Amino acid sequence: MKIEDLADKKILILGLGAEGTSTLKYIRAKYPKKLISIADQKKLNELDKEIRNLITKDKKLELYLGSNYQKDLNKFDVIFKSPGFQITKPTTVKVISQTQVFFDLFRTNIIGVTGTKGKTTTSSLIYKILKDANLKVHLVGNVGYPPFDFMKKITKKDIFVYELSSFQLQDLKISPYIAVFLNLYEEHLNYHGGFKNYIKAKSNIAKYQSTKDMVIFNADSEIVNRVVNRYKANKVAFSLKGKLKANTYVNGEWLFSGGEKVLKINETKLRGKFNLNNILAAVSCAKLFYIPNRSIAHSVKVFEPLEHRLQYVGNFGGINFYDDSIATIPEATIAALETLKPNVATLMVGGYDRGINFSHLSKKIIKEKVQNIILFPQTGKKILDEIKKQRDYVPKHFFVKNMKDAVQIAAKNTEKGKICLLSPASSSFNLFKNYKDRGEQFKKEVKKIAGY
Repeated sequence: MKIEDLADKKILILGLGAEGTSTLKYIRAKYPKKLISIADQKKLNELDKEIRNLITKDKKLELYLGSNYQKDLNKFDVIFKSPGFQITKPTTVKVISQTQVFFDLFRTNIIGVTGTKGKTTTSSLIYKILKDANLKVHLVGNVGYPPFDFMKKITKKDIFVYELSSFQLQDLKISPYIAVFLNLYEEHLNYHGGFKNYIKAKSNIAKYQSTKDMVIFNADSEIVNRVVNRYKANKVAFSLKGKLKANTYVNGEWLFSGGEKVLKINETKLRGKFNLNNILAAVSCAKLFYIPNRSIAHSVKVFEPLEHRLQYVGNFGGINFYDDSIATIPEATIAALETLKPNVATLMVGGYDRGINFSHLSKKIIKEKVQNIILFPQTGKKILDEIKKQRDYVPKHFFVKNMKDAVQIAAKNTEKGKICLLSPASSSFNLFKNYKDRGEQFKKEVKKIAGY
């Protein structure tokens, strides 16, 4: 669907986050006198100040806010749905998104990046490498700006690095020219109704590619391999296990691509295997644009780790604190423990329960002899129960309901010179606004220890 097709349509914008607000601004600029409807589960006074100001100034808006925000869906011709919003009532109305419209118009300009973990780091690193090489590149999607913010001035030279969640991918019937597929683990099971549906949603990044398109994928992931090999695109594999599997790989202390040394892996600021996979994917993508190895190496070496991703907060009271709030699945926490071993004395885990299995994480906690675990509801108890099932080592454990108590307990119980790691292996939504809020609260409380 094109924006021009909306001229005589009754439109509802569902969800007033960054993308929904961007949609409203764009459609309003296109149709200044058109009646537009907007809906969100938040009440007017609960919305961000910028959105409230935008709404109150616009006299051609119909508002559906609060608990009954989906009550009249069938009166519309088109619904613009923001990522993560579920339509809870049956409707025959055409449902679209910014992602769908943007892909319909600019598919060949898009590098799409997905995976359960590492999307933001990989997207940001690809963006940096291409920008440093003086290409006209933009960062959009879950990271960067909503794509509609660029609609007025796009040329054939524009490249869009588009971070894509399962929410954005689930309804797509079109795939990007270059797809980057990092990994697949259990995530968002409550939203998608199971792992199979989650895999199906993620698979859309490559499903509709042609033989002229490219898919960069993690050859070490059995599930990703299985998904990618169903489809037509040219395959570009990366691997931590060497050149037998992939074109871009690690051998000893060097990262290779096309048989050439690109950079030493210990010269980067990104730590751990998860991040090394992100680097491999970004380098694989950069090589498709014929960027010289020297330029790629420089960009990777100076790239700073993003906030809340195994981020070193500092040494306070003799304890080294790390913020890994982005770790919303057990595999991410396992990777963090592996990266920081053997110095993690205290681990903060737990959060919103989405039905994920924690047995592997419990074994890793036991194996690394983590001395203290600080447990947030709801999954904190599940993680402790899994540890007790092993009938082996049980760390000292503390149940908490807020970050202040968690950090104070950590400060009292963590041995000096050791690490306190926030890596929850769970979503944040039962106690915090999101993973960023959780990480910011952690850093704030940590700094209070030293009187900051």
